[in-house]
Amino acid sequence: MKNRQELFGVVLDLAQTIQAATIYPENHQRVQQLLTRLHNRIGQMASSLGTIHIGIIGDHFVVDEFPFLEMNPALRKLLQDIREKGIEKFSIREGLTYGELKRFVFFLATGKEDAQGTRFESIDHGIIQSIGGETPEIGQENATFSRSHFLFGAADVLKDLLKSMAQGGVASVSGARDIVAGIMKGIRQDVFLFHRLMQMQSHDDYTVTHSMNVSAIVVAQAAALGLPENRLQEIGLAAMLHDIGKEMVPSEILQKPGKINPSEFATMAEHPAMGAKVLKKMDCGSDLPVIVCFEHHIKYDGSGYPKISSGGPLHPVSYITQIADVFDALRTYRPYRDSLDLKTTLSIMERGRGTEFEPNLFDNFLRVVLADQAGAGA
Repeated sequence: MKNRQELFGVVLDLAQTIQAATIYPENHQRVQQLLTRLHNRIGQMASSLGTIHIGIIGDHFVVDEFPFLEMNPALRKLLQDIREKGIEKFSIREGLTYGELKRFVFFLATGKEDAQGTRFESIDHGIIQSIGGETPEIGQENATFSRSHFLFGAADVLKDLLKSMAQGGVASVSGARDIVAGIMKGIRQDVFLFHRLMQMQSHDDYTVTHSMNVSAIVVAQAAALGLPENRLQEIGLAAMLHDIGKEMVPSEILQKPGKINPSEFATMAEHPAMGAKVLKKMDCGSDLPVIVCFEHHIKYDGSGYPKISSGGPLHPVSYITQIADVFDALRTYRPYRDSLDLKTTLSIMERGRGTEFEPNLFDNFLRVVLADQAGAGA
């Protein structure tokens, strides 16, 4: 079983060692002591895990699948040093020698070597962008790490953010914005990321995984409509926070294996209004997250919930989010039913075109999904 604190200890020791390497000569006793401690810790962790994965999401580290949200000056300096090298993640395999670790530490600390041309035997690192502006090729192992550990690490970060926000904590929406930015970057750089996000399933943290999936599907729909980049960020954030009200719904209702009764449904139906109330108290950059959160269960024909007196149209992003919300809910395993295949899901949804779903936006959604499936060879 992975020890979260021991994994975080690797990052803390690395930060302290790099801090010392920027102050003292490489043969200084303090540097040697910290290098030895770091090498021993990595050796112990790598012997049990095989490989240690460390990545950056926004302004935080993710070690394997665990988000490390506590930041001190040494960790901020480490994050800055890694970013200055254009590195977004690295993995350390079992068998790392003291000499190679020392070279890696000074590689990060001194800035004397170019990340693109630097290679190590037991350390792999992923490049965001080269100095010339071209995206270099990344090995298959790094590509796998980027696809899996980033997504699950981001889910853990989002889980903590949603819980803190719903409970009136001090968390800001900046972490959620960082995740949206990562999804947008992934969709631009990796044509299959959207497909993989739609395949993600979670039995335990459905709301968190669902929120990430819906955000990705909404961003893809909005991009297909030709909306500008700055609007995509705002739209993706609103979609990611659409279900924040579910954090206040009792877990026995959310995770009930059978059909919920009318009383339980009434409690569940309060989550859009409760979520909007929470978001009103926060600086989301615009009113869009509040609007989408409140409206995402109101159907195109005005049915659904909450009940509204006006018969006017909803915000277009609410319609887009509603489509993505239903699609991901049908495609994902739930305690009361198995996930549905794509053909069955689309067949069910097509019956709601023009009643449950805004018809033009639904047609756009179909184009996005079908193009994705064709590109992924599905």
